[in-house]
Amino acid sequence: MADRRAALGAPFAAGALVVGIGLSVRSPITSVAALLPELEHDFELGASGAAWLSTIPVLLFGLAAPIAPPLARRLGADRAAAVLLSALALAMLLRPLGTVPLLLGTVVVGASISLLGILTPQLVRTHLDRRHGLWSGVYTAAFGASAALGASLAVPMLSRTGDSAAIAVGLWGLPVVAAAVLAWAVLPRLSGAAARLPERSTPRAPGSILRAPRMWSVTGFFAAQALIYFALTAWLPTIAVDRGLAPSQAGLLLAWMSVAGIPAALLAPTIAAGFRTQSGVIAVVSACSVLGILGLAFAPIALAPAFVAVLGIAQSAAFGLAVGLIVARAPDAARTSAFSAVAQGAGYAVAALGPLALGLLSSAGVPWTPLIAGLSLVAGAQLAFGLAAGRPAPRGPLASPRVPRRANRRSTADPATTRRSP
Repeated sequence: MADRRAALGAPFAAGALVVGIGLSVRSPITSVAALLPELEHDFELGASGAAWLSTIPVLLFGLAAPIAPPLARRLGADRAAAVLLSALALAMLLRPLGTVPLLLGTVVVGASISLLGILTPQLVRTHLDRRHGLWSGVYTAAFGASAALGASLAVPMLSRTGDSAAIAVGLWGLPVVAAAVLAWAVLPRLSGAAARLPERSTPRAPGSILRAPRMWSVTGFFAAQALIYFALTAWLPTIAVDRGLAPSQAGLLLAWMSVAGIPAALLAPTIAAGFRTQSGVIAVVSACSVLGILGLAFAPIALAPAFVAVLGIAQSAAFGLAVGLIVARAPDAARTSAFSAVAQGAGYAVAALGPLALGLLSSAGVPWTPLIAGLSLVAGAQLAFGLAAGRPAPRGPLASPRVPRRANRRSTADPATTRRSP
């Protein structure tokens, strides 16, 4: 009876942890972005230091990815998540103490966020697989809410702290402390449930994860959607000001993009999981990306909020679908972290080129209109990779055999005993 109660409680505990992670992994970045000029002044960073402060997390998204699979194997995804949330909280609380703690803490912040993002699909696959589309969407919606809160509340918090950028940034560590406490509280229940899973006792299929079915189409889809997101996150306010929008209004566009996408982040993976193939949903989302990009590039600036809303919907939905594809296309739960590490590590490495390329081309004198319109080509690549990734993975040496439940019951019964049974 106690085992049954623990088994029933594990999905609720896992869901709470997934939401806690989602709410913790974007505000540490967007709050810093919103206060970057104040941080540059208060910590005497200079232009190069401020550039590094905004670049370090994105770099760590790719560089830290290979650590995730061995960390998950050594600690388990549940305990690793608790450790990483604790490291993230500690780094955020220490960042206000000086320039060196700020920069080194940001390295830990970037690495922790990267690894948490990679391990979350394994948590979903292990504990919430029956509703993986829903929980991929819940995670993505919490992720979007974290980004929106960090972008929109950072400046009001600055004014409430006597214009101290250090305190305003440090306060964002308190919600992460709460998430870390939650992770340690639910850890015994999750670890016990994971130990009882039959998949843990099955032999691991041979071969490299790099040859897993749909590995590179999922990676390409993740990279394309992330490149568009980071390019827009880095340059959207600048683009809006260049096209004639007031700086105060331009700054709000970034928060609006996150807020507008929250419902889509929840719904898109949930809807897509109801179909055998997710290619149709991916096609609709990619078409919305193209529409939003071209509208931002060519439509009157007065319509920018409408097209930014379309982009927010498309990008949040695409990220949710990318997370859902990682969960669904990984060969099995034990190798979800390895599958996720490749898809997100390589994807973020490619995505980091987006803001850099747009910045270099703009400084070379290329107008923003063709630069923005060029992102529609990336959306086309997103569509192409997504159509391939959305098709169910074929069975192979790296795919877990999926035996129908009835057939499995027959195969485990003794034929002689079955004949003697009334």
